[in-house]
Amino acid sequence: MSDLPRWDLTAVYPALGSEAYEKDFAEAAGCAGSLGALAGDPPGAAADEPAWIERFIGHYNRYIDLFETLYAFAYMSYSVNTGDYRAIGEMNRLDALKVPVERALVEFRNALAAMNTSLDECLAARPALAAYRFFLDEQLLLRARQMSPAEEELAGELTRMGGEPWGRLQESVSSSLKGVWNETKGTTKTVIELRAFAFDPKRAVRKKAFELELKLWESMRIPLAFSINGVKGFSTVLHQKRRYRDSLEYSLTRARITPAVLEALIGVLSGALPRFRRYFKAKAKMLGVPALAFYDLFAPLSEKAAPFGFEEARGLVLGQFGAFSGELEDFARRAFAARWIDAAPRAGKVGGAYCISLPLRKASRVLCNFSPSFGAAATIAHELGHAFHHQVLKDAPAVHRDYPMTLAETASIFSENLVYEGAIISFPKARKAEALEHFLQDAAQIVVDILSRFLFESRLFAARSKGEVSADELCAMMLDAQRETYGDGLDPDALHPYMWAVKGHYYRPELPFYNYPYAFGLLFGLGLFALFREQGRRFAETYKSVLAKTGRMACVDLTAELGFDIERPAFWEQGMGLIVSRIDEFCRLAEQAEAAKSKARTPGAPRKKTADKRG
Repeated sequence: MSDLPRWDLTAVYPALGSEAYEKDFAEAAGCAGSLGALAGDPPGAAADEPAWIERFIGHYNRYIDLFETLYAFAYMSYSVNTGDYRAIGEMNRLDALKVPVERALVEFRNALAAMNTSLDECLAARPALAAYRFFLDEQLLLRARQMSPAEEELAGELTRMGGEPWGRLQESVSSSLKGVWNETKGTTKTVIELRAFAFDPKRAVRKKAFELELKLWESMRIPLAFSINGVKGFSTVLHQKRRYRDSLEYSLTRARITPAVLEALIGVLSGALPRFRRYFKAKAKMLGVPALAFYDLFAPLSEKAAPFGFEEARGLVLGQFGAFSGELEDFARRAFAARWIDAAPRAGKVGGAYCISLPLRKASRVLCNFSPSFGAAATIAHELGHAFHHQVLKDAPAVHRDYPMTLAETASIFSENLVYEGAIISFPKARKAEALEHFLQDAAQIVVDILSRFLFESRLFAARSKGEVSADELCAMMLDAQRETYGDGLDPDALHPYMWAVKGHYYRPELPFYNYPYAFGLLFGLGLFALFREQGRRFAETYKSVLAKTGRMACVDLTAELGFDIERPAFWEQGMGLIVSRIDEFCRLAEQAEAAKSKARTPGAPRKKTADKRG
């Protein structure tokens, strides 16, 4: 797949350390200094307070624009070559800038709470501040959850020097860990390349790759176990010091949702598990195996399935985006043409896919590891959905682009579903099952697998609060979570005990419980898609309005504007209903395929006559 595109980063900066890069770095450092000076010297007179707030927010917005663009460039350089120590050094250098800014935010919150005038009076005196009401209210909320300025500064330093490197260790290991694939030829495969074999049509290949992958993870179980213990122990202590009940409460606050929202969501996910097990069993029948193994979850339905190339994926994405709105199609066409996408898998490149924003350039970049399958087209649509979200917010101040993880998946899920819906409707019957199956693959990951990750992480945090957790215990917890969620839908002897080593989000100290926001995004995105079905192309403007508000409102308030009550299971059941309807349709196709096979095997059945096409 050497012809797959690789992104062009020169439009961002010529290189790390280039004159343009260093100029922006110097300005970011200057903004960090200005924020510290402002926060450390709040106004003494009430009349000066509104202007002081406005100046602080102005410097903070500019700092974020600079920092995010610089850090994105360094991370993109690193993520296609995890051995690039210059890029690692730049990320560390940029991380150092965050420490004084975090201290400035702590002091700003304290000063905001101690002001002589109320927030309402400040907003009235300075009309330009009215747009920042949500941001300011949130700062006051976070003030109740912060330590002293000196403690917060220490926490920032420790995060940079002792918390975040655990994640880079996991990324470095996962991108470079490799084993012998063909002993005769001496060829090797990285674990990322091995995981890509999950889409291979041949079961023997999938099984071989899976077993080798497990052996490789097993070889790194000790350092990765210490790593995940380090991250979760670090997070547990820090969240306790900030007076959160636990890391889950911290996550809910950052996600801008209430405990009632999460309870309703998890309840609906759990209630849907029997439906997904029915899908797993139907897929097993179509593959001709007694039960799905973990390595069959992404298997194509036929060993003779036609490959789905990058150009075919591009055409499908553009066509379906265009069916929604010309603006979305034009945006995606620009992304393809301007080489925003790095699709080629290669050694040293991180696994998975992501989209990253470049605020100063009002643009984004997308990384994926393309395999010639229909699912890869959906992945591209997913990441371009993120990019379109960035596009909608490109002229918004930085603090209004800071949407929570729960709403971060809105545009990606919606865009992905445009591709699935189009394929399910327009593909011939043979490929319709394939499109349905890819949708259900993803839905199963977001409902079933992510629920297993939520259960695992909940239990990991509980265990870590009492002491270190061994690699054996981590594997046992992961298997228990998979058995609880996948149930009899998967072969119990072919599960993945090392998913705790695979998933990089477990190693991000600032992102505990990274998983459930994807389930929120899936069902919320499908709820918006249902509105699109009702309203047609006129829904495009409503959709953009929703995206534009994602950084300015709490989730309950934003969804209430659409008439949704997300604290009740009924809302989540609506999105799940679309998934269940597709499970039912897939199972019908599976039954028809099984009946056709049985008829073909019946002795004495008349042979089908084929027309002579020679003319």
